[in-house]
Amino acid sequence: MRNKLVKKAQRSIRYILEAASVYVCYRLIRALPRRVNFSIASFCGFLMYSNPFFRKLVKANLKIVFPEKTEREIGLIARKSFTNLILSFLELAYFTGRPETVKKYVYLPDRINKEINDFHKQGKGFIFVTPHLGNWEIAGMMFANFFSNIPFAVVARVFPNPYLNKILDLGRLSHGNKVISAKGAIKGMVQALKEGYFMATLIDQNTRVRDGGIFVNFLGLPVPSSRAPAMFARKMNVPVGVGGCVRHGLKYEVIFEFVHKKIEDYKDDTELIQDLLKITESYIRKYPEQYLWFYKRFQHIPMDASEDLIKKYPYYASIPNEKFYRKKGGDS
Repeated sequence: MRNKLVKKAQRSIRYILEAASVYVCYRLIRALPRRVNFSIASFCGFLMYSNPFFRKLVKANLKIVFPEKTEREIGLIARKSFTNLILSFLELAYFTGRPETVKKYVYLPDRINKEINDFHKQGKGFIFVTPHLGNWEIAGMMFANFFSNIPFAVVARVFPNPYLNKILDLGRLSHGNKVISAKGAIKGMVQALKEGYFMATLIDQNTRVRDGGIFVNFLGLPVPSSRAPAMFARKMNVPVGVGGCVRHGLKYEVIFEFVHKKIEDYKDDTELIQDLLKITESYIRKYPEQYLWFYKRFQHIPMDASEDLIKKYPYYASIPNEKFYRKKGGDS
């Protein structure tokens, strides 16, 4: 009992120190001129690229997707990707609670503005699937600022550190958005869609089959992706599309594309998810330096993969064990 209390106290102290460090950085970033953040991101991006482990992972991913590019081109994209990752976090802090700044630096095309408002008039919810491209956090702020008449929710990961979550929620909630925890999100997503919320969820993360994942082709290889966006869209007959914010110098541009068929015309979840990932892939190939390559996206190899297919996967990939597919004691 004594050891448990000591560990709990140590964990609480660690959480407080972590959150305090992040908050100090948060306040500092907000006090600096915005252009300074670009310099900080560039320097930190260089440091990340200099790390052999980080560089190996990102380059392995890029070589799968862009086999035609030279080593120099791959290296340049990798370094810019690291810079974009750091800059995304810096600008999350910078833009938080500054609606006029968001409107100043984010461009919303008239076409997208009209399409979103037209769907809202139908009285239905809407599902945005968002890749880790450009700045996915700014995309949520953008929606709350440009479409203040439309309720908006984001499905986001909750960290074990409660104090850190409160700091992150400063950005996610400050512009009027609702946050649904990614853990056990089904109930919250259903309720939000019933209430007419437009909702954003990430699409390019690994999801175990036991947790609702399905293998679909993405960037050249089969990967396990969540079926949730397709399942909710088909079950509740709500529209779905791919959206986000990509960077152009100091400014951002909103991107958005609907799936290519009516929801009721998709025969199953797999077909719809595949279509969503095709759209996602087209954006990633257009803006590769703004994508999060620092992630083991090709980690899981399908159990029925041929020898030739297995050889195409990167060094960190493997065929997952039974737990990936089945929960202990029964089918998922």
